[in-house]
Amino acid sequence: MPSVLVSTEIVIGTLLVIAVVVLATTFLRRRYIAKGLPLTLCGMRRSSSDRWRLGLIRFGDNALEWYTLGGVSVRPRHRWLRQRLLLDVPELLRGSDSIPLLPGASRVPCSDGDNDFELALQGPAYTALRSWQEAAPPGYNVNVA
Repeated sequence: MPSVLVSTEIVIGTLLVIAVVVLATTFLRRRYIAKGLPLTLCGMRRSSSDRWRLGLIRFGDNALEWYTLGGVSVRPRHRWLRQRLLLDVPELLRGSDSIPLLPGASRVPCSDGDNDFELALQGPAYTALRSWQEAAPPGYNVNVA
């Protein structure tokens, strides 16, 4: 009987250690990706026939970076320069097109000059994206006539 109890304790202990490692890795990855810059949950897809992929977008100084939600990579999967990014009029996601983790999200058609894609953002995140895209950091393009 003691061997069953010890085996059970080892299995439970191992599962707890794995859970703590996964949570710590997720937390540290998110902190590293943010680096003090705004970071928000976002859906992205290449065309309207593709499925939505959840990820995190970071508003950098001169580029918008999209990271996958899961995984351990700290490099952005997609990067769009501020001056090339074009945002179209948002549409509310409805029915089968909606994303459960982003209730009330809007689909925003975007283009970076070469590729068309769509972002799914909730209201405040869309406002932040639009403000970020229209603004410029101090000293950026100051000599434009």
